[in-house]
Amino acid sequence: MTDWLLSLNDWGTQFLLALQQARTPTLNALFLFITELHGDNFYLFIFPLLYWCLNKQLAVRLAYLFFFGYDFCNGFLKDLLHTPRPFDPRLEVLVTETSYAFPSGHAQGSLMFWGYLALAVRRTWFWIGATALVLLISFSRLYLGIHFPHDVVGGLLIGLVLLALFVWLQPRVSPVVARWPWLQQVAVGALLPLLIFLLARSETSARALGLLCGAGIALPLEAQTVRFAVSGPPVQRLLRFLVGFVVLLTFYLGLSAALPHTDIMRFIRYAIVGIAMLWLAPWLMVRLRLAPGGKV
Repeated sequence: MTDWLLSLNDWGTQFLLALQQARTPTLNALFLFITELHGDNFYLFIFPLLYWCLNKQLAVRLAYLFFFGYDFCNGFLKDLLHTPRPFDPRLEVLVTETSYAFPSGHAQGSLMFWGYLALAVRRTWFWIGATALVLLISFSRLYLGIHFPHDVVGGLLIGLVLLALFVWLQPRVSPVVARWPWLQQVAVGALLPLLIFLLARSETSARALGLLCGAGIALPLEAQTVRFAVSGPPVQRLLRFLVGFVVLLTFYLGLSAALPHTDIMRFIRYAIVGIAMLWLAPWLMVRLRLAPGGKV
């Protein structure tokens, strides 16, 4: 498959060179902004907002889809196929990327994220906005010169297949897991991501699987000891988010500075960050009366 993808590079280069002629400073700034709508900072903001303040169950399902179906699978495929990014010296690349090219993570990840949200919201206006956003984010990778067209198309198709698989699988698996004793949920939820990480160890898998390992520990623990609800007036939700975000950033930035940047330490760091976001922050919110809760 790699040879076939490489055979498309010459045509892809000509497409990118033609597209490069349409660049303007205004469009450059616009697409640099659009591409960041699939950046780490965006998701560092949106996942806590969903989980703490809007829809707890949706946030959990979306996180499993995103961090395994996109973050882990995309990195695994890139490392497996080893296809280069556009490299023609005539191309002016506007963003530096160090990972392999196929499939485009921005195309795959944005389709899975916004596609699942659109399925959950079930509103025509949201479908239109989500579709436009996915297409703009995907096109931004071509405009910026950091993906060939087949990288983007491949990312969209793979994202669509994985999204459909998750939508079919999740309602069948979740009720089974919910009937397990909570300690069994912790054991399987923590050990399965760890096992996959040990078999497919990389920088990307360390982040994705570390977060899922932390989720495997934190979610059953939260259900046993906190049981927070996202309901409450807007001011309370805002204060809840601010308190939680301080907790999250403390662990996210503090552990980054304190721990060595090896794959295993990265896995541990993100597992702890997942526990802080999914259990510790809600526990603190309930204690401070910023969220309704069952047990504390």
